[in-house]
Amino acid sequence: MNLTPKQRTVLLSLSTEWMTPTQIAGRLPEEWGNLSYVNQTLKDLMLVGLVQANPVMFGLFRLTTNGTNIKELELGEN
Repeated sequence: MNLTPKQRTVLLSLSTEWMTPTQIAGRLPEEWGNLSYVNQTLKDLMLVGLVQANPVMFGLFRLTTNGTNIKELELGEN
């Protein structure tokens, strides 16, 4: 899957644990760590099935199984 550099960075900062956009932004390089950037990138990653929003608690996100697989592939390439 072809991810943009920003999508790749957000994907690599996520885990299978529920996280808020603020927590995710805290793991990113400062130039990419603003909330509007994180929120838009999360939406983009949700559209392709790599990130899941918590259906009960608004504002929490985590990797899907596909997202975890892509993350492992990305980490293996480095």
